[in-house]
Amino acid sequence: MSRSDFDAALRFDAGGRRFAGGIALCAAPVATLEAESTNFLSPEEAALLTARLAPRRRHSLLAGRRAAKLALRHVLPGTASRSVRILPGVLDQPVVSGGGAENLQVTLSHAGSLAVAVAHAEACPIGVDLDLPSPEHRAALFEQTSETERRLAAAALDVDEDRRLITLWCLKEALSKALRCGLTVPFGVLEIASLVREGQGVRAQFVNFGQYVGLGVCTAGPSFAVVMPRTVAWTLADGSDPMTTTAQWLAEAASRPPIPIRTAHPSGRAPVGTGPIEGLQVVVPAEGFEPPTP
Repeated sequence: MSRSDFDAALRFDAGGRRFAGGIALCAAPVATLEAESTNFLSPEEAALLTARLAPRRRHSLLAGRRAAKLALRHVLPGTASRSVRILPGVLDQPVVSGGGAENLQVTLSHAGSLAVAVAHAEACPIGVDLDLPSPEHRAALFEQTSETERRLAAAALDVDEDRRLITLWCLKEALSKALRCGLTVPFGVLEIASLVREGQGVRAQFVNFGQYVGLGVCTAGPSFAVVMPRTVAWTLADGSDPMTTTAQWLAEAASRPPIPIRTAHPSGRAPVGTGPIEGLQVVVPAEGFEPPTP
């Protein structure tokens, strides 16, 4: 039987400055998350699970908080998960407090029944995204990429067009989270300037944000991307590559029987405001940049 939780300690090195972090993937079914929620949700987080919350949003909230708490335990050893709060900020970004958490933050993303989180120092901005390819949204995603970006992706990624398009999307959404603007800016602002193979995935640079670098990987299930300052190098605590390890986790999670969840956006989420994908039903907003839960 495959695992439903995956996590590891991270090390960030920024020109001699070192920061601890953590990365985690949650693939637990909603029944498990519901049953164990009192073990990892703070009272304030539990209060977000109102009866009016849609089932899809309930699952993503639980999975996201579980992944975040797993990631945070690597920088807050010995701290009870329930004592740490992750609540929406003024821009509805996830804000960490309690449990001795000082100058620590998390970046979260969901795709179907999966959630990924990276815990990081506030001094080192990070953004992540996880999304599933979907042929029915190919045209909409195509419109949100430039001819140059599609050519770069075709040269760097030996996968089908749907996976190339969703990987471009992931890289841009991860950048928007690192910038804390979310998908509220014209998508062209987040344009990718270069895309080259690196390990099992790709490395991206951006037209308007040369200070950031993006790393992306395609799997048999979702694509995953992380964006961080280009001066930062990251590894797992044992020195291995986080992107390779995350791809392995996703492959293992994909081996589990699928959990049917109705979605409208490729990831089951929809951007805020005018967003880049028009004409798609808004089901669940992007984690970190979403309207307050009713």
